[in-house]
Amino acid sequence: MVAERRFTEHALRPLLVGEMQLRREPALTVPARMIQLVRLLDADARTAELAALPAMPGDLRPGHDSRHRETRLGADIHLHWEQHSEASTVTLVRGGSDPVGWDFPDAADARAAIAWAEYLPGAVIRAVRLAIVADEGAAAELVASAGFPAGQLVTCHVGGGARIWTDFRIHDDGYGRMVVAANGLLPGDLARCVQRLQELGNYRNLALLGLPPARTAWTDLDWLEQALEQVGRALAAGEVRDDVLLGRLIQLSADILSIDSGCAYRMSATAAYGRIVASRLAELDVVPIAGHRSLADFTERRLWPAVRTCAALTDRLALLNGRAAQFTALLRTRIETHIENQNGRLLASMDRSARMQLQLQQLVEGLSTVAVSYYALGLLSYPLKAVEKHWPRLSATLLLGLAMPFVALLVFHLIHGARSRLVSRDRPAEPAT
Repeated sequence: MVAERRFTEHALRPLLVGEMQLRREPALTVPARMIQLVRLLDADARTAELAALPAMPGDLRPGHDSRHRETRLGADIHLHWEQHSEASTVTLVRGGSDPVGWDFPDAADARAAIAWAEYLPGAVIRAVRLAIVADEGAAAELVASAGFPAGQLVTCHVGGGARIWTDFRIHDDGYGRMVVAANGLLPGDLARCVQRLQELGNYRNLALLGLPPARTAWTDLDWLEQALEQVGRALAAGEVRDDVLLGRLIQLSADILSIDSGCAYRMSATAAYGRIVASRLAELDVVPIAGHRSLADFTERRLWPAVRTCAALTDRLALLNGRAAQFTALLRTRIETHIENQNGRLLASMDRSARMQLQLQQLVEGLSTVAVSYYALGLLSYPLKAVEKHWPRLSATLLLGLAMPFVALLVFHLIHGARSRLVSRDRPAEPAT
């Protein structure tokens, strides 16, 4: 009988619990052989891979989901597929096979599984064959037949007693090779140890994907840094026009942002993968063997310099971005200062022009008073002279002379009043208090 749930379950709870259970350790019985392929996938390859999953050989095991599948071929062959953020892994495990060699037995089920794994879409970033045996005595023949060069052999104890041998090279068949001696590890501990070894190698290669673009971008940043330095000197000297300098800075900033956007994801991914590698390396608890390079030594000499190079590139991009922004801010400040000075000079010139126009207006107003008064007296003279014809004793000239100040004063008040009314119409209305 299924118990009734009396609580409200979060919609994401099954997904989160499934995520914690996703990465299962492969079932191992010593001796065993393992093949693992890691592929990088773009959107098209991801779609094609998902379309190929129904053809995965073997009987589908329970508990699969959209990111993990496991099938079984016969009694001792397991095929695992797992999807990651930008890659996928296919792992083929055959347990209980004796004697152990570098090739899977030529059986139909094994050939079908290998063919399906090798012909999946995507670009292989890591392919490795593992031979897992009970102890170091059983591993001696395998190590001798693996073709590990003495100068490149890496061997050490890991996971609390197991021992590994590898050279981290690609052999003629396209695979790397690793021998693991269990040395008494329990099956569960051995499975976790092997899984950590595989994850360390996978994430190491994924982290190293950032090194080639970092080297290319580093060369590009050299001339960008020199160009920024030249712009800074020109900005300080003031010998180049501001608009020319601003155009150069905009182009340099665009180049820096283009490089940043082109490799930012890869650099951040390298940093994240590097942290995972460090975690797996700590979990493996590497114990070196005198006279041989250990897994920790190899990682320290090969991976961490690449991770630090990518981190240095990120820091350098941020520094150049900040420097270009500072130069642009300084140049814009200078341009704005020049514009403010020009505006000040323009306002002063406009003020002088306004004062001059006012003086001219006052002069014209005075002249207009004289002219209008003159014409008004001229018009007034006609009726006065006509009256003088009938009354000779009336002097038109005398009357015009006496009327002249009053006419001039009247004309002045009329012109001044008209100007005042026009000015008052143009003034904005004062807000009500």
